[in-house]
Amino acid sequence: MSFVDTLQKSQHGTWIEIRLSHLTNNLEALCRYAPQTPYVMAIVKANAYGHGLIQTAKALSGQVTYFAVSSLKEAMNLKEHQITRPVFILGRLFGPEIHTAVMNHFTLSVSSFEEAREISEISSSFAKTTSVHIKVDTGMGRLGIPYSRAVNTLEKIHELKNLKLEGLYTHFPTAESNDGFSETQLDIFADLLRSLKEKGIHFEYRHAANSAGILKRNHEILNMMRPGLMLYGIYPDPSLKSELKILPALTLKSRAVMVKRLNAGATAGYGRNFKAEKPVNIAVFPVGYSHGYPFPAWSSAEILHRGKRYQLAGRISMDYMTINFNDDLISEEDEITLIGENGGDRIRVEDVALWSGTIPYEIVTRLLPSIPRFYH
Repeated sequence: MSFVDTLQKSQHGTWIEIRLSHLTNNLEALCRYAPQTPYVMAIVKANAYGHGLIQTAKALSGQVTYFAVSSLKEAMNLKEHQITRPVFILGRLFGPEIHTAVMNHFTLSVSSFEEAREISEISSSFAKTTSVHIKVDTGMGRLGIPYSRAVNTLEKIHELKNLKLEGLYTHFPTAESNDGFSETQLDIFADLLRSLKEKGIHFEYRHAANSAGILKRNHEILNMMRPGLMLYGIYPDPSLKSELKILPALTLKSRAVMVKRLNAGATAGYGRNFKAEKPVNIAVFPVGYSHGYPFPAWSSAEILHRGKRYQLAGRISMDYMTINFNDDLISEEDEITLIGENGGDRIRVEDVALWSGTIPYEIVTRLLPSIPRFYH
């Protein structure tokens, strides 16, 4: 960390640090695990899972085929920052958004004939050809053409003008599970590809594997992977830890704004849930649920200070949390680590998710974009 970064951090009460080398190392590890899959679509939606869209894209740009985002706004943000890799918009766009997407050469997802026709008509009006990836619903039950109608629908889409049918894809609802459902989906997907090939319909890219799918659902018909959560060093399921070592990239820190000595019997926080059984040192930190730290974690959460774990003193507030340091010394402006490594110990995003009764995805994607982020 440079002197300038250290100086800048000292101006903030709460901040995030990102190790960009961990992102690139994680991607390389995933690619080594699945060498038969040559193309990579890096999922950077939701502000790159809270890690910062632009800096993440710049770090990975030389290693990926595509970046995938969920909205036109995210795609435009990448273009405005001169990210030159192709951008795929996973989400459904409407009228004026499609105009903008076509003019900016973004690749679009298609889940119905009507959607494809609208993109075709708008593309034709601008004398443009738009690349699309057709999504087939093989069991997710969300977006996508139902697989039972996919052949007939794709034959009709294939006849539309000003569209390049570049990719075909689907999505696993239980990639980390051993329930056999993902294998069924892959069989359906493979049968669909064979049927379409017989009709002269081919796709350059064929993809289904999210992070868990890369590790557990390799198939020769797939030639593109879609790493998301594991790209950032976070496991979507504990069962995957033994499969591949990845490095967490994100650290969340805060700085004490006030230190107090509570007498025995004194309380702290809304609801007075914390009551000191003996005199204790507490400190207040300017991070709360408005920053994205989950309120439900308050009764179980821990933080790190100088390599030692401490628990919260009462509920998390909108803008603050209070930590019980017992008899240990704590001073104003002392740093704590809420997510990340400190003194040889580590709190993972997965830990915070467990304390909150939620999933790791929610923890990182809820971290406010306005929290200062420092990259190294």
